[in-house]
Amino acid sequence: MDFTRRPSAPVYAGQEVAFRFELEGWEKPGDYDFQIIDERGRTVPMGGSKGGVVTKLMGPGKDFEPTVMLSDSGEYRVRVRSHVLRGKPARWSVLDTINVEPPESAPVLKVALQTDAAPNSGHKDLWGFIGGVASNLKFGNFARFAKAKGASLGTKPPFGSMTYDILHALSKEFVTEGALGNMYPSSGKKSAWGPGKLSGTAIPLSYVTDQRNVPYKPFPTGIPRGQYPLELVPFVELIYVYWLEEAMLFQSLNRIIARFQNRRAPGGRDPLSRLAVNPLMPLRGLLWGLAEAEDERLSLRRRAAEYEYQYGLQLIGRAVPPAELLVERRTQFLEAFHSLLNACHHYYKELNDKTVDADAFPLLSHLQELHLVLAKGANNQFADMALIARIETMDVQWMLAQPEMHQFLGGPTMVPYEEEWMDRVDTMKSMQGWSDVSVTHFYDLAVHGEQLLLSVRHGRWNESTMKSDDAKNWAIAWKSSVQRYIHAYRAVTGVDLSERVDTTMPSTLLQRRLAQKLVRY
Repeated sequence: MDFTRRPSAPVYAGQEVAFRFELEGWEKPGDYDFQIIDERGRTVPMGGSKGGVVTKLMGPGKDFEPTVMLSDSGEYRVRVRSHVLRGKPARWSVLDTINVEPPESAPVLKVALQTDAAPNSGHKDLWGFIGGVASNLKFGNFARFAKAKGASLGTKPPFGSMTYDILHALSKEFVTEGALGNMYPSSGKKSAWGPGKLSGTAIPLSYVTDQRNVPYKPFPTGIPRGQYPLELVPFVELIYVYWLEEAMLFQSLNRIIARFQNRRAPGGRDPLSRLAVNPLMPLRGLLWGLAEAEDERLSLRRRAAEYEYQYGLQLIGRAVPPAELLVERRTQFLEAFHSLLNACHHYYKELNDKTVDADAFPLLSHLQELHLVLAKGANNQFADMALIARIETMDVQWMLAQPEMHQFLGGPTMVPYEEEWMDRVDTMKSMQGWSDVSVTHFYDLAVHGEQLLLSVRHGRWNESTMKSDDAKNWAIAWKSSVQRYIHAYRAVTGVDLSERVDTTMPSTLLQRRLAQKLVRY
C-alpha cells in the first residue's frame, strides 16, 4: 500500500492531517479497512466511519484521501487490512506511526496603525529661526540684559528724563538686535551680540530675499541701512502689540501716568488717588521721563491705523480714528487667518485618526491665501511700525514690572504669570472695572499669533513648487502654537475657532463680553 500524509512532521495536537492511500501495482483490488488508533487503543473517527473503521473499495485509479483531526498529543498508528482471504479480513498492518506534539502557541503579532512620517521641509530652519527670535525677545531676557548692561538705571539724576532715555536706549538695542535673530550672552565674559542659531541658513529661505533686486531700494528711517538682511524687515509682527493693546497694557500705564501728573481720569472716583511715588526710587524717574517723551512716542491713533492697514483689526475707543478717515484696510485678513486655524484643527483630528489618510492640500490653499493678504499690507510703515511699537511695549512692560509698582497696586499673590509685568495689568483691570479676562490669554495670542504670521509671511507659499507635504510639515511644526491660539481666542472672545470661522472683530466681541459682565454686576 502506497501511503503519504501532510504534514509529514511535525504534527501538533488540534491539527488536521491529510492522508493518501493507493494500491501498489502487485496488490489485488478489493475492499480494504482503514483505521487510526491512539496509544491507548482508542480509535480516531475518520470521515463517517462506524467504530473508527472505514471500508473502501480500492483498485486501479481508486485511491482514498481522508482528512483526520488529531485532537490530543501522543502516538498514533495508521493501520490497514484487506478482505481478500475467503471474504474474511486479514490482519491489521501498521502503515505509519505519528508522534503528535503538544500544541505550540502561535507567536503574538502586535499590529499598530501608524501615520506616514512627514518628509523633510525646506522651511524647517526658517521656522526654527522664527521660534528662536520669539524666545529671545521675551521680557525675562530683556530684564537680564537691562540689569547686566544698564546699571545706570538705578541712578538718581537731577532730572528724570535721563533714566527713561537709558531704558529706551536699552529697549531699542535689545529689540533691534533680537529681531535680527541675534543673541546676547546670558553668562560668561563675552558681552557682545552674536548671530543666533540657524540665522545663516534661515534668512535666505524667506521669500523677501527675492525682492532685493528691485530697481528702487527703500530709504532707511532711523535704522542704519544694511542692518537687516531682509531690507529693513525685522522678524517681529505688529499683532503682538495689538493683542497686548487689547489686554489694556498701554491703557494701564496711561492711567498711572495721568495720576502721576495729578490728572483725574474720566469717570467717577479715581481708584489710583492714593498713588504716591517715592521720589528717591527709580520708578519716579521712569514715569517722569515717559511723560516728557510722550510726544515722541507712537500715538494710539497711529497704532490703530496701522492695525487696520496690516490686519484689518479695529480698536474701539474715543481716541481711535473713525473708519472714514482711513484710506485702506485689510478686510480679508480675519477670514483668511481664522480659516487656516479652523482647517488646521480638522487636519489634526484626521491626523490623529490612524484609519484616515489626512489630506493637507486644503491647508496649502489657506496658507497661500493668508500669505497674499499679509504681503499686500507689507509696505509704508510696515517694518518701522512693528519694530518701534515693540520697543515701546518693552518700555511699558519694564515700568510695570518694577517692584514699587507691585507694592502700590497689590493684587493676588498665588496666580502664576509667565512675566513679571502681567499681574500689574490684571490688577489695573480689576481696579478700573475693565475686562476680567486674564492677561495670560492675551499674551498667548500675542506670542503665538506673531510666530504663526511670521511663518506664513516669510514662507514661499505662493510659489508653484509648494506641495501639500510642505503644508503638512508647517501644520505639524506649529501645532502647539495653533492649538494655544485657538484656546486663548476662545477664552478672550468666547468664540471657538475650531468649530466655525468667525470674522467678527475681536474688539467687538470683547466689548460684548464686558457689557455682559457689567449687566451681571
